[in-house]
Amino acid sequence: WGTTRSTGPLPRPPAAPEEEEGGGGGGEAAAAARRSRVLSPVLLATTLDEEEVRLLNSLARQHGGKVVTKWSSAVTHLVSTTRCSSNGAAAGQRLCGRTIKYMSAVLSGQWVVASSWLRASSAAAGWVAEEEHEVHGDNSSISAVSGLGAGGPRRGRLHLEGGGPRLFDGLHFHLHGPFNKPSRKDLLSLLREGGGTAAADKWPDSRGAAADPLVLYGDLPDDELEPLQSRCAESGLGPPAHANWVFESISRHECLPRPGVAEVPSQESEVY
Repeated sequence: WGTTRSTGPLPRPPAAPEEEEGGGGGGEAAAAARRSRVLSPVLLATTLDEEEVRLLNSLARQHGGKVVTKWSSAVTHLVSTTRCSSNGAAAGQRLCGRTIKYMSAVLSGQWVVASSWLRASSAAAGWVAEEEHEVHGDNSSISAVSGLGAGGPRRGRLHLEGGGPRLFDGLHFHLHGPFNKPSRKDLLSLLREGGGTAAADKWPDSRGAAADPLVLYGDLPDDELEPLQSRCAESGLGPPAHANWVFESISRHECLPRPGVAEVPSQESEVY
């Protein structure tokens, strides 16, 4: 818990295949290299407009695939609009809203692509390779210095493709007090999807545990925060953390350092 638990640096993105001059065989090989390796994708939309949803459904009928309305581990592609990118973002950054569907996809290593992938696939009459359309991050975790996205989608995808553990694997959490946005149910789902264990009833006991449970709070009144910190200290636990700790860790696909009392994140939850 003491230091950032990283899933590794982002490798350089693969170079786009070049067109070969002359020879039909070379052109066909180049075209095939630009096709998606997922022949029958399971597609889920988040924050798409009506026109984009119609295009998504049309492409699935034409080229194979299944469109679903709820997230599950069977989803292969999450498709999101990136038109809502923040003014603080660097040019060319594909950024989307930090929805529950988005965070679930990052935790599961699924493709998170911009709606430009739909338009490119329509023009190519088939599902195209995803790399050039992969989302760089979400609007809630843009670097104030570089304007770049946090890179969670790509980092999580490559980490899990390489057989790495889930982001919260081996970590234990206790949910304290009310949670509104997201709900307690959604937060529990994210923690468990990330490989963590979570409870919301019995107060945790650090004795005999491999790692101290992290107490998470959400919509807690200010006058209840200090008593909660005291209760954690008396129980031999570290300081509690706002649920934003979870969201920011998912955005980067790395566990941020466990906060100290003076480093409790803002209680403003930036989840759609």
